[in-house]
Amino acid sequence: MSRLCASLFVALCLVCGTSFAIADDAMKGEMDKMKSDMKADKESMKADMKAKKEEMKGKMKEQREKMKAKRQEMKDKAKTRKDDANARAEAVKTQGQDMKATGQQMGSEMKAAGQEMKESAGAMGR
Repeated sequence: MSRLCASLFVALCLVCGTSFAIADDAMKGEMDKMKSDMKADKESMKADMKAKKEEMKGKMKEQREKMKAKRQEMKDKAKTRKDDANARAEAVKTQGQDMKATGQQMGSEMKAAGQEMKESAGAMGR
């Protein structure tokens, strides 16, 4: 009977030891799976962050390009306004010179007409 008890005890110890070994292997398998899932999640998050960063870079570059184009457009408009003002000033200057020349010509003609009148009056008086 003691042999039977001893045999049962040994069998129980072997079964329990094997169970513990099997349970340990199962736990290790679950832990490895969980670690690989966490690693995959981390890499996925890393890829998402990289994609978002690239997207933001693209948006910032686009914004910079828009601002640059707007600045250039404003410069072009200012240059156009300046050129128009210069052209108008030149036109006014030319018009003033024309008026001055016309005035001088009219003055010369009036002077000549006055001289003619003087001469004809002088000729009548003689």
